Amino acid sequence: MKNFSLVKQGIRHLEKDISDGNLLTFVTICFSGEFANLLLQARSLSLYGNNVIKKWIIVINSEITDEEKENITNSLQKELSKSDFSTFLAYRKDIIDWDLSTIHGSRSQQILKIYISNFIEDEFYVILDSKNHAIRHLEKSCFIDGGKPIVHKEPYGEWSPFYKSFMNAFHLVGLDGGEKIFEKYQSTTPYVMKTKIVKECMNNNLFKFSHNWEYYISLDGDDRESMTEFSLYGAVFELYKEKAIFQKRKYITLFDGYPNEHWQIMSFIKEFDNENIFFFGVHRNKGGSLSVDETVLLANYWQKIGLFQNVENGVSFLRFGLLEKYTLPA
Repeated sequence: MKNFSLVKQGIRHLEKDISDGNLLTFVTICFSGEFANLLLQARSLSLYGNNVIKKWIIVINSEITDEEKENITNSLQKELSKSDFSTFLAYRKDIIDWDLSTIHGSRSQQILKIYISNFIEDEFYVILDSKNHAIRHLEKSCFIDGGKPIVHKEPYGEWSPFYKSFMNAFHLVGLDGGEKIFEKYQSTTPYVMKTKIVKECMNNNLFKFSHNWEYYISLDGDDRESMTEFSLYGAVFELYKEKAIFQKRKYITLFDGYPNEHWQIMSFIKEFDNENIFFFGVHRNKGGSLSVDETVLLANYWQKIGLFQNVENGVSFLRFGLLEKYTLPA
């Protein structure tokens, strides 16, 4: 493990009272193709995350030029100028010696979501994908209840690609599983991770088979041994008989492949009005495929909550992404 210094990588370093039990560490792993979403996330956390975030760690899972590094650093500093939390930017070579360039991008990001726990001392950390952005003020009660992480249940019938992933992970640590057990564990972000359990995901002595933990996560989804980072975490969480608090989902996401029907997309976007929804997400490939009605509706909501100064800028973001030098429209 590399001797990675957060302070050295500071984008914005503020000394918050670390004894405040309401403050949490957030982590985002992203690649360069997600910079537009990353900057929107930064703007949203600067507006809505100050009551709960102590430290935000961003890990870039791409090899980019020095000029690109300077541009994304400057843009992050601009978007976070009014934030009250420390933010640290690192690149994968800063924290890990493995050559992740040979692994599919989504899989290498899953490896990093687990590996980053080596640099976290807090009891919990909140994993975000770059597509998640906050849409109302965040409080610790969104993430932790009575010292336990908050999760929501998800259905994983045998029809689900995640079913096999959870089955593989549970077998790996010597547990039997099934739909009723698997539904206790999420497969999407935001995800509250218990740090000591994430670190145990890298304890190869727990495994019943010969390969190390990262081997299984690096495999393509159609491989018979493949599993995701969250299915491995769920299996180890279950192995150690840890407890979580179940609540209704607090986020909505427009994924690349779902929803597709116009009425579904519109209903998803209208969840901005649901006071129990704290995060919204738009996959990087989804924005450009939205219809005019869908685009304008989403941009209207963004303007109302202060993420863009006007609807036109929100529409521009969805249609074209960032401006010159990784600048987010105002």
